[in-house]
Amino acid sequence: MATLEQQLSTRRLSGDARKSANGEVARLRTRLQQGDFHVGDRFVITIRQDTVSSDTASVRDSLLVSVQNLPDVSLAGVLRAELDERMNAHVARFLRNAVVRTSVLTRVAVLGTVGSPGFYYISPDRPVSDVVMLAGGPGEDAKLNELEIHRGAETILKKKQSKQLIEEGRTLEQLDVQSGDEIRVPKKRRFNWQLITNTLLILSTMFFAVIQFIQFLANRQDN
Repeated sequence: MATLEQQLSTRRLSGDARKSANGEVARLRTRLQQGDFHVGDRFVITIRQDTVSSDTASVRDSLLVSVQNLPDVSLAGVLRAELDERMNAHVARFLRNAVVRTSVLTRVAVLGTVGSPGFYYISPDRPVSDVVMLAGGPGEDAKLNELEIHRGAETILKKKQSKQLIEEGRTLEQLDVQSGDEIRVPKKRRFNWQLITNTLLILSTMFFAVIQFIQFLANRQDN
């Protein structure tokens, strides 16, 4: 973090580039302070002791998590990469010789022109294109290269950026997708040829009517 801020202060950047870089620094600073987890996140936790048991844990208010019958543990300030360490330390307080492994899931809504729109719990290391496929894949009229990601009224990923990021295989984590975000797949715009044809017929009829009216006026003047 300190290295990034030092590089930013010494490099010459344009206005837009500096604004973007400052935004990235602010995002990283917030992430380090608050952690990666939000209310609604889930993760699969596997505990190996004499036997192997698995459970799905949900992040509740105050970022608390219940694991089996053990007391709650807080994930405030915990990064995804630190989750295994935090859960191992917590479980070790109550269970001997237990080894814990976790797999994080993020709740996202996939909406628009997809086979099965709805909410899905996805591993954050999955590319956005994989998430669309889990939702039934793009529909026949889908414009996948212009999908957008929304967080409330804010647009996290705009359609102008999506084509390149999808081709690069960017993951949910790389795009800072959080629980509750929406992935929207738009529909291709198609011309309504029937409407266009009817409009042209109406315009041509009006055109000929005007011509006939002008001819009528001209004949009256000649008479």
